[in-house]
Amino acid sequence: MDDIQKKMLAPFIFEAKTTLGEMAGMKVDSGEVFEDKVEDFRFKGHAVAIRTHGKIEGVILLHNYIETALAISNRVRQNLLGDTEAHEEMNEEMQAALAEWGNIITGRATQRLELLKMGFTFEPPQFIYNTENMGQILKGVREIISVPVHIDEVGRFFLNLLLYAEEDTSGKQAIALSEKVLIVDDSPIIRASMKKVVAALGYGNVIEADNGKAAVEKHASESPAIVFMDIVMPQMNGDEALAVIRDKDKQTPIIMLSSVADQTVIEKCNSLGATGYIVKPFSLKEGPEIIQEYFRK
Repeated sequence: MDDIQKKMLAPFIFEAKTTLGEMAGMKVDSGEVFEDKVEDFRFKGHAVAIRTHGKIEGVILLHNYIETALAISNRVRQNLLGDTEAHEEMNEEMQAALAEWGNIITGRATQRLELLKMGFTFEPPQFIYNTENMGQILKGVREIISVPVHIDEVGRFFLNLLLYAEEDTSGKQAIALSEKVLIVDDSPIIRASMKKVVAALGYGNVIEADNGKAAVEKHASESPAIVFMDIVMPQMNGDEALAVIRDKDKQTPIIMLSSVADQTVIEKCNSLGATGYIVKPFSLKEGPEIIQEYFRK
């Protein structure tokens, strides 16, 4: 678990323990953090889910077995209503009590994180009580971090952080596979290599240009969704073409390619509005991993 994940989870762990003491009079202790295997993860029956966006794309679960869900709900409901009766089933009133507990935790924890200005945003908590809803949440999960929380004389529940796969949880919208990709390089072999690299990511609608002047013309006539462009080329260099394109188009990602990592050139391209800078050559094996981040905007 990295530092960002630890910092986001910490207030949720703290508030889960604190609120159970305040709202339910329960003695609580948290265990060691561990990584759950995604393929072995099972829905335990009742959960409060908080979707998070920004630096972390995922879901925080307050994840209960039926016995802990009932115990927490009964104690919270009794505390709120002054009712000493204990229900043995998770009815609507009990669900509302559990959801209220989740709301309090979420409100307090997110307020702490907002004060730290860490770049997280949260959706309102959602109460989950069936496997169908949980199945939707689990789609695209790449990693699960779990913290057991032990309640004296009751049992335990888990605080889970479900992290989505990068292609689903970067907080950006993927460029559609049908969109045009413009590859600009005076070397035919580099263009052929780049076509294979982008094809490995599923992009087959590729147009080509062999110099900066042609790149400007192709951009105007074809409206590509993304551009990969060499810098040193005949007729018009890539940085010059970049300046011309950016005069009319501020949005399309334009990634500059160069065989030399010259800081002066990098700074010039950045100042002209380059989206990124990649040093070539790179192999077909490593290429897709290097460029995939640029296909999200």
